[in-house]
Amino acid sequence: MLLVADANLPGFTRLIEVLNTQASTPLEVSTYSERQPPMELLARADALFIRSVTTVDAGLLAHAPNLKWLGTATIGTDHVDRPALKAAGIRFHNCPGVNANAVGDYVVSAVAALSLQNGSLPNGEVAIVGAGNTGTAAGQRLTGLGLKVHYYDPPLVAQGATHVHADWQRVLASQVISFHVPLVTKGEHATHHLFDARALETFTASEQKKMLINASRGPVIDEQALLTHLREDTQLQVVLDVWEHEPQLHEEVVKRVSLATPHIAGHSFAGKLGGSWQLLKKWLTDQGLALQLPSFQRFLQSYAQGQSRLQHAPQAPDWQTLAHWVLQVYDIRQDDQLLRQTGLTATEFDALRRNYAVRAELSQLHLQTGTWAQDENWRKRLTQLTFQIE
Repeated sequence: MLLVADANLPGFTRLIEVLNTQASTPLEVSTYSERQPPMELLARADALFIRSVTTVDAGLLAHAPNLKWLGTATIGTDHVDRPALKAAGIRFHNCPGVNANAVGDYVVSAVAALSLQNGSLPNGEVAIVGAGNTGTAAGQRLTGLGLKVHYYDPPLVAQGATHVHADWQRVLASQVISFHVPLVTKGEHATHHLFDARALETFTASEQKKMLINASRGPVIDEQALLTHLREDTQLQVVLDVWEHEPQLHEEVVKRVSLATPHIAGHSFAGKLGGSWQLLKKWLTDQGLALQLPSFQRFLQSYAQGQSRLQHAPQAPDWQTLAHWVLQVYDIRQDDQLLRQTGLTATEFDALRRNYAVRAELSQLHLQTGTWAQDENWRKRLTQLTFQIE
């Protein structure tokens, strides 16, 4: 049985080694490093473990006659043709929530960096568009930082959820908008070009400095409309981790946005390791194999990147201190500089993602606090930021 896996799934081969210590017949694994698996591996693959850069469609499946199982280490599934998988009788899994903490950290790092640059936190509302795992994680961290957050999610409203709303005008009246939606091209809740020229015009109508963040899918924002707007509006601060035509980036768009990163919002070490762990657990269950993975926390702690970090905090922090603590763990500005210095071709973009030095998560910051942390409000805010209290 051959398992084919993206080489950028950390810990995958190490987990296979753990399983092979228990297996009567060793599991065979091969990895690939390009966007698409090579034909010679597809021809032999029984199971395929991928990330969002690999497109699985009928064309790929035609070269994989033995494939019976597919897993993507992401929450998103728009890179997978699910009807084609169903027609071929291939079982499919994704990993909801696996990178939620990383994306939440990314968004609060962006707001922290821009707020320190501006000299103040946004005093208007923050609109989280999409109240799933990543949107909720981002909203909780921003609330912990001291912002006023609301959640826009019409599909959840239609299902009867009460913690979200469907008022698009409230979104456009907010000071910060952060997108956390899948790419949907058709239907009542389509998200393709959800944020278009008209939305941009309404959002930026006031003289208030605004922030626009997209860590979901590139085509959610009309990139040409955004570029046209940014040529005239120097007040709008835009943070893009995803791009409409990636891996090919528009040089002028990159130049005009405030923070630009190469689709790495979800690339914390714990998030990526969790993708490998979750997929193998699902595969073992589907195969009915009585092999045991180590607990995820134990596995994470076995890596230097998974260790905790200590911060002495004898006094209650102001917002600037909270922002600096966030950036101490993950500073988005470093990824911005890396992208701008490396280059903007498709090859360079893919290389940045493939060779990305996966980062720590905010939950790895352990605060050695004074009595101030016993206050109920502070404990709630630190929990929202996922900081640990010693």
